[in-house]
Amino acid sequence: MIIDSHVHIGVFGRYDMKPAYVIDSMERYGIDYSLLSPITGVEFGQEHMPLPDDWPYDQISANEEAIDFARENDGKIGILPWCRPNAEGFNDAFVAMIDKGGKYIKGLKFHPYHSMLPINSPQNEPYFAFAAERGLPVLVHSSGDEYSEPRFVYEAAKAHPDITFIMAHVGLLTDNNEAIELIGSLPNLYGDTAWVKPESGLKLMKKYGAHKLLFGTDNPIDGPDTYAHPFYKVYFGEFREWVSPDDYELLMHGNAERIFDL
Repeated sequence: MIIDSHVHIGVFGRYDMKPAYVIDSMERYGIDYSLLSPITGVEFGQEHMPLPDDWPYDQISANEEAIDFARENDGKIGILPWCRPNAEGFNDAFVAMIDKGGKYIKGLKFHPYHSMLPINSPQNEPYFAFAAERGLPVLVHSSGDEYSEPRFVYEAAKAHPDITFIMAHVGLLTDNNEAIELIGSLPNLYGDTAWVKPESGLKLMKKYGAHKLLFGTDNPIDGPDTYAHPFYKVYFGEFREWVSPDDYELLMHGNAERIFDL
């Protein structure tokens, strides 16, 4: 079994992540279940450009579109609603959307770069209180930019030990070393493999345990054959020879099943 814990749909800028790409790639590459967020929930574009005046999505409509997709593909898709703490923030409409999503809601997703707001900012606290109340894990983009530093995810996780945080990318565009140490230092902080070199994934698992890393890819950010990227070919293939069978099962589905209560 394979669970991809980091998937998207939506068209935004240079990204064309059609829902059909997700289902087609899952079938062709043997993915059993995907945890998905709508990229149309962004608050700012690349290089932090404002969204077009006619941008058709808000925090509710972006996520409701994703929930509808999950309903159409029952048993294959779970939703991590994309949070917009800068432009809109936590409100009653957000709670109603979560309640309406029912069994398809599996966690929350934050992208500090596209919100221009570090994850440890006060604006995120109402979301965290809700996540703690509902038992929802929190997936957070991490990178080397000023809003997405791994230490900010660490600080948020440390301040909220009752919430499970997943540090997506284990520090994108870095050597991953700082992020690995931070993930290893807290029991409620984990990483995913999206654009993480397999050697870094192995280092995290060997040093801090196979329970600390989830398989994730950003599919279909590079189109319907995102899973053909050399990194993911290794995770699908020779990586299973680098770790024990039990540890490999944890990486590819067991950790996601436990963390997201699948």
